Parts: sequence; structure tokens; C-alpha cells
Amino acid sequence: MPEVVRNNVIKHLTLSDLLKIAGEGPQQSGLHVFSKSAKKQDGHIRYPFRADAFFIFIVTESSLHIKLNLFDYHLQKNDLLVIGPNTVRQFIGAEDGCSLTGVMFTPDFLMQSSIPKKYYGAFDFFAASGSPHLGLEQAETDELMELIALLHKKNQSAGAAGEYQDEVVRHHFIAFLFELASLHRKYHAEEKIRLTRKEDLVKRFLKLLPEHTRKERSLQFYADHLFVTPKYLSQTVKEVSGKTAGEFIDEMVMMEAKVLLSDLSLSVAQVSEELFFSDQFFFSKFFKNHAGITPSAYRKTF
Repeated sequence: MPEVVRNNVIKHLTLSDLLKIAGEGPQQSGLHVFSKSAKKQDGHIRYPFRADAFFIFIVTESSLHIKLNLFDYHLQKNDLLVIGPNTVRQFIGAEDGCSLTGVMFTPDFLMQSSIPKKYYGAFDFFAASGSPHLGLEQAETDELMELIALLHKKNQSAGAAGEYQDEVVRHHFIAFLFELASLHRKYHAEEKIRLTRKEDLVKRFLKLLPEHTRKERSLQFYADHLFVTPKYLSQTVKEVSGKTAGEFIDEMVMMEAKVLLSDLSLSVAQVSEELFFSDQFFFSKFFKNHAGITPSAYRKTF
């Protein structure tokens, strides 16, 4: 298992790391197409992590619960999700028979795909601060599945079945992206118009959390960075999301704490230091208040 990256706390995995953990064989460098079942107790995605790759998948059977940057996504059959690099993701659980089909690729592979500049705007959803989520119709799922299946077939033989196979793979990859862009425009044509100032404030607040939560847990700090009062920030976050700003801060700290506690080479005291608690007692008290058990008891659940 790749080790915790100390300066990020949350585990940061490469595409190669993910493939090794999932037991998937290599395909073309920078691109991997997959179809697999998602089990309730998949240990390799039990803890929060970031990755250096895009992850686009469709739930083809049953349902899946995943958390991205503290937001819960309860995905059903025919739901599609786009997860960008560096998004904090955590697999929560899956119902029996859950199956996923999708594509993982690095930003470098995307940039090397030679998409004409005039079409860059079609893929603006890759830069979205959230994780685009589409509820597809069955016919749309079927069309995407056909493209993914063909891409999978070509990607497995890339570099070994002819002079132009790499180019063939990239063209099939681009076709998949354009189909995805078309669906995104269909379902989110009015997204920018619907985004209110309050929603934009909440998005910016949530973007700050992973960068500063280790050291800064006061509402005042985030309000100052967003040029609003703590009261306005708290009220706005509650109005838009249903949770208070303080709840989001505490959830992010707990996410970081659980990842660190999964590294058994660290003592509980060292974990509390990594998260800038004044001492182990206050960290243990904070953890128990939110998890219902002590950090030491939590470790015994591994």
C-alpha cells in the first residue's frame, strides 16, 4: 500500500498505484479502461485518498455510495460521475451486485490527445470545482458502453498490433470525450446561470478546506480569506448545503485523522501533532466526540 504523503496527509495515489491496488493489469500508459464489481468491503478504497488521474465511470448495476470533497453521492444504475485529479474521494459502500464501467486517465494523456484548440470549451466540465454527475437514460448508457468497450479492446492491443494503434486508441478516446461533452451540455446547459453568489461562496469555501484544515480550524480564518464575516459564511453554507461551516471543517479534520491513523507506524500522539492539536488528550477527545470511539479503538477496527 502506498504510504501517506506527509505534506498532504491524505494519501495521494498515482494511476499506477490504483491499478496495483485493484489488481488490474497495465494497458496503455496514462489510460486504463475497466469494468468491475464494487464490493461492500473493498479494502483498497476504504480510506480517503487523492489521485493524479481523472476517473469517469457509469454505475451499470445496483447502487454505490461515494464521498467526494465531503459531499455524499448516492449513485444508482445509469448514473455517471466525473472525478477530477486531486479530488478527495472515499468509497463508502455498495449494494450487492454493484458494477462499474469506466475510464481512468492522467492529465498528460488528455493533453497529448491532440484535441483541436477550438473544441477546448467543450470540455470545461473537467475544470469544474465540483464533480459532474449525470443521470443517464438507458439508451445513453448503452451508447457510452459501446464506445468504452471498443476503447477497451483497442487499448489492450495498443503498441502491439500495428503501426498506428496508439493513434487509433487516441481517436476512440476523443470520440468518448465528445460524447461525454455532448451529454454534459444536454444536462447542464443552464448550470452557470443557476449558480448563485451564495453557491459560489460555498464552492470557494470547500476548495479552501483541503488546503488549510490541518492548521486552521477557525471559522474566522476562512471568512477572512473569502472576505465575508464568519456569521455570513456560516449562514450561507448552512442555507446552501444543509450543513454548517463548522461541520464541514470537522468532517475534513476527521477525514485527515482517519487516514493518518491507518498508518500504524504513527503513534496517536504523532497523529495529533500532524494535525496540530495542542496535545493527544484534546485530539482523542475531538475524535471520540465525532466518531463515538477513541483513536486507539478505531485502530482496532482495521
